[in-house]
Amino acid sequence: MNNKFTPLVCDDDVLLFEKDTFKISRFKELISTDINNKLSQSIHDHQTRQPQGSVNTSFLQMSIGQERLALTEIEFKSFIKACQILRVGGKAWQKGKLKIQIIKSIINQKPATVCLEFCPDEPDEHESPLNDLRKMI
Repeated sequence: MNNKFTPLVCDDDVLLFEKDTFKISRFKELISTDINNKLSQSIHDHQTRQPQGSVNTSFLQMSIGQERLALTEIEFKSFIKACQILRVGGKAWQKGKLKIQIIKSIINQKPATVCLEFCPDEPDEHESPLNDLRKMI
């Protein structure tokens, strides 16, 4: 099995999970929307528990002993999911694993950044073992 993850940069490639199929651009959009909605709901829930109805700064801070650290973004890493990918110009579906990384600012309303990487179960048949040496030269 290959353990080399490579970034998925073509938004028109297609991902296939057990029953669902998504273009990469749509998959990123859905993840970003879901994370934004969940964070907004968490903030709303926190606001409704506060006596004045405002976000307490403790929601945006961590306390380590006497030190307070302001949180400005949240990063979720290494969600790995088995899937298949059909690349633009590819001949067939390729089985492998998808790594998902999500970065979300909690101080502004910008959409979350979603980075996807794919690791095929089997290396590309046209890939030569000399490619690594060629890259080094």
